[in-house]
Amino acid sequence: MNPTFFARILLPLLVFTAAVGIFLNYTDSPSIKSTKQCNIDLTQECIVFNNGQQISVRFLQEIEVEEELLLTITVPNNTKIKQMWVQGINMYMGKNAVLNDSVYAKEDKKVYNARLFLGSCSEPAMRWQLIIQTLDNNELEQSWFFNFSTDRNKKN
Repeated sequence: MNPTFFARILLPLLVFTAAVGIFLNYTDSPSIKSTKQCNIDLTQECIVFNNGQQISVRFLQEIEVEEELLLTITVPNNTKIKQMWVQGINMYMGKNAVLNDSVYAKEDKKVYNARLFLGSCSEPAMRWQLIIQTLDNNELEQSWFFNFSTDRNKKN
């Protein structure tokens, strides 16, 4: 085979494939992507979707260390939260408990009102992960991951 074959056939095919991949990545609806992990850094709410279940976490104020943080966690009606905690990603802070204050039904979902308290360490920019373990009516246990960060040096 001569090099002009690759230049005429293979190179345009590779460019076309890359263009289709980029198009699908940016036009695919985030609510139908199957993922059990998301980042809360840019918004105060994050929604993950997997196996027909949708879980959302919404912080009710700006995320700060050494402050009581209130949040809501929304799960399907046939799902209950088994455990939830926050742990450090770039530093060891142990497991911080997420306390469930109340649960109520809203449409076809359960909404958990919860709170947590993030400690502080010598690292000013800290990355965290909220882990929620759920159990549905079929006893299917799943873990969901919500990443966020805090920065004591950030000026508001």
